[in-house]
Amino acid sequence: MKKVDRRVRKTKDALTSCLIKLMSEKEFSNITVSELTKLADVNRSTFYNYYKDIFDMIEQMENEVFHDFIKAFHKLNLEIGKYTYGSILSFYTFMFEYIQNNSDISKILISRNCAHSFMEKFKRTIMAADNPFNESIPEIQIYFFRTFIISGTVGVIHQWLNDGLKIPYKDMAIIMTEMTMKVINDYKT
Repeated sequence: MKKVDRRVRKTKDALTSCLIKLMSEKEFSNITVSELTKLADVNRSTFYNYYKDIFDMIEQMENEVFHDFIKAFHKLNLEIGKYTYGSILSFYTFMFEYIQNNSDISKILISRNCAHSFMEKFKRTIMAADNPFNESIPEIQIYFFRTFIISGTVGVIHQWLNDGLKIPYKDMAIIMTEMTMKVINDYKT
């Protein structure tokens, strides 16, 4: 069974790698299954064993990454219950390390073609999380605070990827934690 799983993973990795290459050359919407499978040296029928089309491939990649992020976010939320420096640093450290280790897939998901879908899923999860602020802060302000943090985080990730991940992930986690804590502390007062 492990042998099959390894071959499947190898095939999917080849397809992902070739999709990344093609996306660096042309718009996502102009990439065909034929050119992807030819470049990856994979049969079209093999591609269709795993995916309905290119959009489905991207969506499955997105769901896998999103699942990992949300698992980390819920762990942070369940263990700590509130947003503390340590819990936020843990989350950002996980996130930036994950992105660095999966930079090719991250570039696809944060690209202008795919970022909206990924960001919306992430935003919905954050919006549904416990409120770390006191009840005197109006709900609309909390809504926009969370939108601000999410959009800013995605923007920073995008820039970090575009800059070639030159800043170590641990430093990025500290930078984002400090910025997030400043905003949270201003809101808590």
